[in-house]
Amino acid sequence: MHLSSSSASWRIPLGLQIVPAFILATGIFFFPFSPRWLMAKGREREAMAVLMRIRSGSQRDVLIEYNEIKQEIALEREQSIRSYSQLFRFPLRRRLILGVGIQTLQQLTGINSIMYYAPEIFKQAGLSGQRASLLATGINGCVNVLATIPAILFIDKWGRRPVLISGALLMSLSMLTIGSIIGVHGYTLFNSTTNTVEVIIPNQTASYTAIVFVYVFVAAFAFSWGPTTWLYCAEIFPLSMRAKGTSLTTAAIWATNCLVSFLVPVLLESITYGTYLIFGILCFSMAILAFLFYPETKGRSLEDMDLVFGSSILAISSRKKKKKKNIGNRNTNHMLEFNRQINGVGKWSPSSIAIENSYPITYF
Repeated sequence: MHLSSSSASWRIPLGLQIVPAFILATGIFFFPFSPRWLMAKGREREAMAVLMRIRSGSQRDVLIEYNEIKQEIALEREQSIRSYSQLFRFPLRRRLILGVGIQTLQQLTGINSIMYYAPEIFKQAGLSGQRASLLATGINGCVNVLATIPAILFIDKWGRRPVLISGALLMSLSMLTIGSIIGVHGYTLFNSTTNTVEVIIPNQTASYTAIVFVYVFVAAFAFSWGPTTWLYCAEIFPLSMRAKGTSLTTAAIWATNCLVSFLVPVLLESITYGTYLIFGILCFSMAILAFLFYPETKGRSLEDMDLVFGSSILAISSRKKKKKKNIGNRNTNHMLEFNRQINGVGKWSPSSIAIENSYPITYF
């Protein structure tokens, strides 16, 4: 706190950001290439080696996934799917709408308005003094980082839909609570010195409750809509259109971020607590939209996305129809019967293959 009057108050935070950037730059050298990218470049043995290293399933599952990837890439090459216009046609149009929608909705939660204008928001919640509001803002950032950890560890266990729905409901509850507290216990005061409208909450209990729910809101976002929207958009597009699809969804999130960033200070000054009520209603609407239209992608490969998004536009309908992945009758009694030997990393030497349904299998 004693550094607040010197240049160290901004030099140290900027310098600390170099640390994760350095870790990322160093760690990326140890990341394997994507099996799909390797396959697209004709490096099939390397693709198999990477699949064997990163997959915990049986050798048969790895081999089946390898062939699914190979068939998908062959199909994409035959169809020459490369232009942005393909995203606006069936079967990718629905995925583009959902991808742009989920990223736009992420910003309509109000998260960046909370992060950008946290000192002002904490002042409205009753914290007086610049140092107190800055300290509360620092705690806010720590909550954001720590609450992301459960999502990293358990997102593949919980699934995307439950995380999105529960996070939206918790954010809605937090925003509505904050708005209600400020609306009931606060009153506005025009500061002629700064020409701004200030909110005063004389009730200390109400003030601290509002601050706690700001932290609850940030934590709810950090474990749900924060990381999951980026993951969801990366999963739904085929390999050939993934870069183009995610570029449009990323453009949507930053365009919405810009819009919300300009609107929030105006709303905070004009309707004060109404700003939080608006975001609360939007968050509740997001829970409904996620429940109705966003299918579960947990446990699905990129090659499965045509099946996931090829059924009803209502996610609840497709969920009832297909609960298990079923490609090439892999779960029936008439499956592959073969003996394998592994001669080094990534070298498969099957001695016999029996296929009931003529499912195309490719070997090195």
